[in-house]
Parts: sequence; C-alpha cells; structure tokens
Amino acid sequence: MCKMNEIRIKIPKEIPFPSLKGKIDELIKEGEVKCALFEKCKEEISLTEEELNEPEKAWKETKKKYGL
Repeated sequence: MCKMNEIRIKIPKEIPFPSLKGKIDELIKEGEVKCALFEKCKEEISLTEEELNEPEKAWKETKKKYGL
C-alpha cells in the first residue's frame, strides 16, 4: 500500500497532547483513505505502468473505452 514515514516532534507543555494527537490521527486516516482510493482507481481502470507514465494516452484510451 502506501509507504509511511516517521517523524518526531517536541510539543510545548502548554499544548494539550490528546487533542493534538487526535488531529494528527485524523490527518493520517485521511491520507490512508486517499491512498487506498488511488490504488483502487488504478485497479479499476487497469492502467499499465506505461500508461501511468503517459497520462494523455491513458486518458484518451479511457475516454474511448467508456464512450466519454
């Protein structure tokens, strides 16, 4: 699936950690959903590696395939 990076941050004591962690967790989940949707779209459209590198060609073939 999507690759994950790791970060370490120092948080001032005045900032409530639980609410900050909750916001970070929301961002991570949003990123995971976007990545999963992108991967699913690639599978559904069945683009080859070459087509992914040539978006214009892939778009033309997809339009023709679906009669757009």
